[in-house]
Amino acid sequence: MDNFRKIAAAGLSVALSASMFGCTPAIGAGSKNAMTIDGYDVPAGLFIYYTLQGYGEAASEYQNKNGSAPTVDDVKKTNIDSTDSTDWIQNKATKYCKDFVAVQREFELIGGELTDDEKDEAVEMAEYYYSSDPSLADNGVGMETMKLMAESSYKEKKIFQHYYGFDGEKGCSEDELKEYFNDNFARVKYVSISLLDADGNKVTADQERSLRKKAEDYAKQINDKAREIDKMHEVDAVQEKHDEYVESLQTTLAAPTVGEETTTTVAETTTESTESTTTTTDQFANEYIIQKNTTTTASADSTEDTETSAVDTESADYKYKEFVFNKLEMDKATVYDYDENTIYVIIRGDLHERMTEDDYWNESYIEYLQSMRYSGEFKDYLEEKADALSFEKNKSAYRRYAPFKLELEEKSK
Repeated sequence: MDNFRKIAAAGLSVALSASMFGCTPAIGAGSKNAMTIDGYDVPAGLFIYYTLQGYGEAASEYQNKNGSAPTVDDVKKTNIDSTDSTDWIQNKATKYCKDFVAVQREFELIGGELTDDEKDEAVEMAEYYYSSDPSLADNGVGMETMKLMAESSYKEKKIFQHYYGFDGEKGCSEDELKEYFNDNFARVKYVSISLLDADGNKVTADQERSLRKKAEDYAKQINDKAREIDKMHEVDAVQEKHDEYVESLQTTLAAPTVGEETTTTVAETTTESTESTTTTTDQFANEYIIQKNTTTTASADSTEDTETSAVDTESADYKYKEFVFNKLEMDKATVYDYDENTIYVIIRGDLHERMTEDDYWNESYIEYLQSMRYSGEFKDYLEEKADALSFEKNKSAYRRYAPFKLELEEKSK
């Protein structure tokens, strides 16, 4: 539903050029408007833009099914969901045009207005994407179309805030959103201990026992502190202590005594994760905010659609999050096997302490959380509005700007 995101998506997914035979589409008098939706004349440029996006989605459908990037002819000949590709693409374009008009009508309904700054930003946005993809002009999409879409992005955001902001009839209070944040995210800090040597081989059984003993000692060292803040800070001291230990082993290996057996070194581990390092203040250095496992993905953009995604419940990261949210005691350092080669000494802190204006409770993050909580509901609301709008197709425009009459081939270099 977010027109700004659709601008970016089409720019990435649709390869256009002037290499096809025939003329570049021109907007003539009989096809100046592609359709009328609820009395709103949809300009042909908007319909062309969404047709290009529909073609990009059709190409992706083909690639997902066949495992290879298609030619234009491949897409033209294929059926998607038992529908001819031309009809499928134009159905997509029609839907996106309805979505667009639904935003315009809803914005009028709430009495919304864009500020001069927002209008200026919309122009800059439109100019940026238009200049980034000259093939838009090649296919008859003008700057005015891009400005309409960019402004619609700002309108959509205002509609969302009207209904789902703190003062909105469909949203929640600030305290409720903080609890939502606390329920779905965790504040953690840990020391990572590798069970691999410097060559990437698993350490011996004796060495592993020694490292596990160190991990337990590290956890005790952290838990011996009385206050949570001191425990969180102690993790840094433990990490430094462990780094020095690893360095001492590496030094031993680098310069062994003649006739003396060398000691196998332990390599530090960097673990792939969906975590985000917090760098807001030194007070919270080396902390992580992790999100609870979910079967859906959400974007930080306030109205981005939430899509179902495949989840690997056997992955180390999934199991790690399950442990953090369901088993890890608050304010208690615990030894946890992240995977067969890595041990964590991990502690979970109170996330509410991070909910301040200069940290995780600023305007941008509040909007992100509101989006995460309500974007699906908001999408359904606007789609219901869009489906209820009257619609009259301009058959001449649909024929004139049929997808495979547009320039869809990548330019030769």
